Amino acid sequence: MKSLFYILFLGLIITTQSSIIAETKEKEETVSKDPTSLYPAKTLETTQGQQTAPGEISFRLTGMLKTDFAYANHSVLSFGFDNLVGPTVAKRQVQARDNEPRSGIYPTSSLLGTEISYGAKAKAIFEADFVDVSKSSVGAETKPRVRQMYFQYNPSSNLQFFLGRTWDMFAGVFPQSFNASAFMSASGNIGWQREQIGLWYKFGEFKLGSAIGTTGFHNDPNVKTNIERNTMPTITVRLDWIPSTNLLFTTSAIGTKLKVSDPKTDSSRDGLPLYPDQTFDPNPSLTKTIANQNSNQRTTLDSGGVSFGFVWKQGKFESRGEITYGTNITSITSGGIAPFQSTTYGETFSDSNLGFLSGGVANDAKSNTKRKFESPKEVSGFLSLNYDFTKQFCFGLHAGISKITNTEMLVGADFNSLPTSRSDQFQWTSNPKIMGSIRENLNYGFRMNYDPEERIRFFLQTDVFRTYYKDIDRYSGVSAHIGSYDPISQTGELRDPGNQSSRPSAVSESIMIRLGGLFRFDT
Repeated sequence: MKSLFYILFLGLIITTQSSIIAETKEKEETVSKDPTSLYPAKTLETTQGQQTAPGEISFRLTGMLKTDFAYANHSVLSFGFDNLVGPTVAKRQVQARDNEPRSGIYPTSSLLGTEISYGAKAKAIFEADFVDVSKSSVGAETKPRVRQMYFQYNPSSNLQFFLGRTWDMFAGVFPQSFNASAFMSASGNIGWQREQIGLWYKFGEFKLGSAIGTTGFHNDPNVKTNIERNTMPTITVRLDWIPSTNLLFTTSAIGTKLKVSDPKTDSSRDGLPLYPDQTFDPNPSLTKTIANQNSNQRTTLDSGGVSFGFVWKQGKFESRGEITYGTNITSITSGGIAPFQSTTYGETFSDSNLGFLSGGVANDAKSNTKRKFESPKEVSGFLSLNYDFTKQFCFGLHAGISKITNTEMLVGADFNSLPTSRSDQFQWTSNPKIMGSIRENLNYGFRMNYDPEERIRFFLQTDVFRTYYKDIDRYSGVSAHIGSYDPISQTGELRDPGNQSSRPSAVSESIMIRLGGLFRFDT
């Protein structure tokens, strides 16, 4: 038993979503509770049958060994990094090598973990995989990554408390996919893990949940907020309606206020003082003092969203889908495309249709370096279908889309700086001046699996990623032909906007194929 105790720190569990979806009647077929759908989910009755007597500690090893061969005809990105393990978008082809195919064999999305039960009253869950989406070469150098680490306490059959890192209560319907590391990052789905403290209460056909959680996310190394300094946690409320054992409707909402570092507040990052300007002012006033103090305060942004989803299972057929809408969604979850943006008024002017203006007025605007924070608004949705032809063979379809609704405030890429032939420098999507901000992302495909044995699965999955990036506004329309114009002297110069077909396209598409197998070894 002592050796099993050490194993739990490696670990993972596949069946934890069962606590989020409804309890079921004995021996009835239920909606799938496994968010990954890597293999058929166990019913709640099976889990209950393994529970121990009150006061007794028991251990259960969980997980799988999964290896797949991945191929893409063009570059695909995992949250801004070029790799095939957890793809989210097709990369804009700003370099010659972005057009080259790539492939790899990845055992890193294997899962290992343990579940520790204390009778029927409490359960601790540890789970991990070996995926590092912050690396371009996800191979032997990757290290274990915590996916879940939490415990739940059930004081009664209708009430449950949970504390730790687990699947986000917000947007909790996950599309079916064989890609264990990216099943929650496909287009249209914004769920991920979050550190949370929350509860569930069941009454009749309904389950009401609420939780507070951190505002950070865990798959992007370029963290947008300092979560320890963001004193307001996320606040989530969710309501599930289970009219039958085969049907689930769910709606949820999440919100927080993001504290963003202002250039004048953090001397360790931008060399500016943390206190008001102390230079001598020959004409001091109360108004100037208040304005000076306000300029040194941190900026606060509203962030949040709502979601509506369903899971329906009828015989051999299962479907699930979800729609979400929110502001600065990526700042509090991770699968979307709408993080808040930080620019200056000068950059905003240069990127606009008026960026060709010259003279005193234009120079004043271009030299304005006052920080400006933008809040993208995003709508997302997905639908996935699954059909079991036989006990061994299954076929499924999936599609999703994420779209920014206020694209006018997105940062665009200047095509004059696109390094089309640069092979010695790699450009991430985190540099919108090179790539352009993502304004829309589409993903669709099919998948199938064959199970020769109960614990063995071989699978094939295809995905098409179509991603739209934004270019600077003044490089389109009539303004593209104006080199400069001085509104005071009313003089200017025209320019040749160049052949658009010779520049890297703002629309990128990649086709991806995954072929592999897995061995499930839950005890």
